[in-house]
Amino acid sequence: MGLKAINLNHLQARTAELEKTTAKMNLEGVFAERTHSYLNEFNLFLAHFNSIPNFIHEINIDCKRANKWFVDYFQGDIKDFYFDKIYLRSKKTAEYDDIFYFLYDDLIVDFDTNNSVVRFLFRKTDISLVEAVIDGIKKFKERKAKHKPEMSLLVNTKHGIETKSFLISKPKLSIDDNYNDDFKEIHQTIIKRLSKKNDKGLVLLHGRPGTGKTSYVRHLISSINKDVIFLPPNMAGAITNPDLISVLIDNPNSIFVIEDAENIVVDREQDGHSPVTALLNISDGLLSDCLNIQVICSFNTDISKVDSALMRKGRLIAKYEFKELTIDKAQKLSKKLGFGASFNTPMTLTAIYNQDEKDFQQEKNRTRIGFGV
Repeated sequence: MGLKAINLNHLQARTAELEKTTAKMNLEGVFAERTHSYLNEFNLFLAHFNSIPNFIHEINIDCKRANKWFVDYFQGDIKDFYFDKIYLRSKKTAEYDDIFYFLYDDLIVDFDTNNSVVRFLFRKTDISLVEAVIDGIKKFKERKAKHKPEMSLLVNTKHGIETKSFLISKPKLSIDDNYNDDFKEIHQTIIKRLSKKNDKGLVLLHGRPGTGKTSYVRHLISSINKDVIFLPPNMAGAITNPDLISVLIDNPNSIFVIEDAENIVVDREQDGHSPVTALLNISDGLLSDCLNIQVICSFNTDISKVDSALMRKGRLIAKYEFKELTIDKAQKLSKKLGFGASFNTPMTLTAIYNQDEKDFQQEKNRTRIGFGV
């Protein structure tokens, strides 16, 4: 007797043994604790067919359109079905969510509208019949939505630190026009690294108020297809809060933006209470290997006051000091904006863009405007 025959006999014997020992489950077992439906499709299969199914699923399916095609095309093969209707995505009327169709020998097709998934469970049904259904449903793959710039703001709630997401406007920002020539290479480095998946590291952006740090950060997060978590200045102390780690764990492969980060990046030798250790762990410590979080810190303080550990090779993606535009670049930008003034000193972007606005404050009392959240 050959090896193939021995294996076949063993398989047949094992199958017969399973059929003897597997008890048909009670029907109430189909109502298992699942978040996506009132029915558990695996228990449903067991209840009807008393065997363990093969399982295939297709994601990112427009289930409404796919379901209409399926019913029209396979109407003669459908033997039974179950469904539930719920209020999807704050709709005013209930809509079909999970619809379970039975066809052929033992094929169950589950259209999960809320999750854009179609599931196929079968055991005896010929695989060619199943694949024919799958091939038809694949035609209703949803097109990938165009990336909309979005940011998750960290907020304190009675339940701890949580995130609130909102869309941000994508600025019409020209790197060539708005920044000095030495910034172009740094910008390319930052874009390249932040676009990488499962990467880590730190970007330090510093300079005087009004030199374009916030505008650049807004440009970055609207250009890169990653989740962005924003730590507002009034929550700087939260970087040492254990709740923050939970938020970051739930949002791996994200960009963590810290604006007005002076109190976070300050040298530990100058300030014994500096939370820089927490920042080091997130950007390049043991936590970073799990989180894959990239951190952007912007601040006004001089780079000499920043903890040297933040600027070690392998940890630092890039650092850049934003300065006033050179006279030549400031003049060109001013002319492009339609202003006729002439400059004889380097100028901040704020001064160039707001030449026609009255100055109500002395320079020394002027406050810095960031994201405005």
